[in-house]
Amino acid sequence: MSQLLPYLLIVVCPITMGLMMWLMMRGMDHGSMRPDPRVAELESQVAELRLELRRREEDPTSGAEPEAAAEHRLPAEPTLEQLEK
Repeated sequence: MSQLLPYLLIVVCPITMGLMMWLMMRGMDHGSMRPDPRVAELESQVAELRLELRRREEDPTSGAEPEAAAEHRLPAEPTLEQLEK
């Protein structure tokens, strides 16, 4: 019997691993996974940036700022004259 114990452990280990994997997969509800809306927003921003990069690579001398970049630009700081008013 003591000689069978190591062989029994070698057989039992993969069986228990398979059982645990099966129980974990059974407990997951695959249908309820919804994509995060932030992911779609980030993907659209990446697409806009890639498009802008392609435009700049094609015409590096154009200094015009595209609408997409203007939307995300920080507001300019007020000048000293504007602060004095």
